[in-house]
Amino acid sequence: MKRLLLLLAACTDPMPIDDATCPPEGTALTYDNFAADFFAVHCNSCHSSGTAGAPQAYRFDTHDEVVDHAARIFIHAAGPNVTMPPGPSDPPAADRDQLAEWLACGAP
Repeated sequence: MKRLLLLLAACTDPMPIDDATCPPEGTALTYDNFAADFFAVHCNSCHSSGTAGAPQAYRFDTHDEVVDHAARIFIHAAGPNVTMPPGPSDPPAADRDQLAEWLACGAP
């Protein structure tokens, strides 16, 4: 069933960051209390300076590097967008939703 959902998700247009909204009250999520761990666990095995898994232009070692690529990260990994990371250990939907909120709120 999960494979079917991933296949269907891959066949739809990704939701862009411009279609996401920050909650009216803002977000309690920050780089330090959420995003640094999210990227360490789910992204940096390929997207860090110490690996050879992704192009050097897409390194997410620092907050600034993540912010520079926020729109691209969103369309691949946030909310309903599930093309990254590839493989069997995908982030849970709740974590993807938090990533979407954090990015939509300006990635504080």
